[in-house]
Amino acid sequence: MNVIYSQSTEKIKSVDTVYLFIDKIKKNVRVYPDPNRNKSIFLQNCIIYELNTNQKHTILFVSNTYKNTDDFEKGIKNDERIEKKTFLKKYKDIILDVDFFERNGFKNTFNLLYKKTIYLIDKDEIKGRKIKVKQVRMSCFTCFEE
Repeated sequence: MNVIYSQSTEKIKSVDTVYLFIDKIKKNVRVYPDPNRNKSIFLQNCIIYELNTNQKHTILFVSNTYKNTDDFEKGIKNDERIEKKTFLKKYKDIILDVDFFERNGFKNTFNLLYKKTIYLIDKDEIKGRKIKVKQVRMSCFTCFEE
């Protein structure tokens, strides 16, 4: 399945929700369980999706059952749902992949997505005509360094 999207930064600026398509086989993408997942019930289902071109430009998308410890204590789970495959076509203008980050710059893209609701689509979690869409949080420790 080849996925090619032609989003514009103007379109992304105009929406409050975006989707991130992750293909682990692509360069500059790494997926791994949180190294602290066995130390905490909160992090038990935590997966980190890392996009980078080098150590200086790394953006993390964190998938977890709960957004933060406050939500964990209140029992408020992150949104996760199953969509039909037509979802990809319907929302193609706001589905980003690592190529979008490379074309527009990691720092610029981070700033563009900051304060937006971000959902992740992991290519490995697409089963037939069903697509898992899950809410993630974005973080970057190096995006503001010069």
